[in-house]
Amino acid sequence: MAVKQKWAVLAFQAFPRLRKRGGNWTSEEMDRLDALVAEFTAASEHVCERCGAAGTLRETRRIELTLCDACESLVGTDGRLR
Repeated sequence: MAVKQKWAVLAFQAFPRLRKRGGNWTSEEMDRLDALVAEFTAASEHVCERCGAAGTLRETRRIELTLCDACESLVGTDGRLR
């Protein structure tokens, strides 16, 4: 499993259970998991990744961040908190 930020949105990779050679999960399980990941990835496009308030994509730094207006002023051009 991997949870990270990529291109200013949530990136999440997981499998229903440990992977075995030849596969051991059904296509229905993978479809459900893919739908959940897609839902939360889409939601993360509008949530400040610092405080959880409503946010927007900020492309003013070398790294793209989704921030609310309040947190925008607290994050430097390098993407670090001031």
